[in-house]
Amino acid sequence: MFKRGLIGSFPIAIGYLPVAITFGVSALALGFSKVEILLMSCLIFAGASQFALISLLPYSVIDAVSVALILNLRHIIYGYLISQKFELKKQFITAFGLTDEVFASSIVSKEKDEKYILGLEVGSYLSWILGTLVGIFGGDILLSNEIIAPSLLFSLTALYFILLIPNIKKLGSSAIVGGVVALVFYYFGYPSIGILVAGILSPLVVLKIK
Repeated sequence: MFKRGLIGSFPIAIGYLPVAITFGVSALALGFSKVEILLMSCLIFAGASQFALISLLPYSVIDAVSVALILNLRHIIYGYLISQKFELKKQFITAFGLTDEVFASSIVSKEKDEKYILGLEVGSYLSWILGTLVGIFGGDILLSNEIIAPSLLFSLTALYFILLIPNIKKLGSSAIVGGVVALVFYYFGYPSIGILVAGILSPLVVLKIK
């Protein structure tokens, strides 16, 4: 079952690589050391939170920590939903690797063995670390390419979209609620808050459906 999860993580891993590369390059450009950047990816493993951290940490530790906490509030709901579907014996390990993409793939899969999630998480985690290393040691070369650079920056959005497509049939209402909320906030000039609110409300809809 672990192997099946590892194979299932392939699409996530492919999507993570360019985002992690971009993170490595961005953090290096902001003055973080290579060791600090690698530790962030190893210990935090949360793309959006890591980008927020490197952007805010040089100015305010409190803001950096607060934003990271708010961004990750949705994981309370993720954890609850996963615990309802899977019999968890290694809660702390499973919770550490439960990214948005792992959650989306797990919640709609037919598998109910925790080893399946762990397989998804290990594959995703290793790709994130690998991408960070590439970003640290070779990102400048990739970003200097006019064709590759825009693809790297758009990769996270593309990954979310690809994961959304197979889930629309089962969790379409959740996607619609999240999209509408984000659009409304964007219309009134608060796109960042809209993403946070949509990220909290969408899993609540999933919770209602379940």
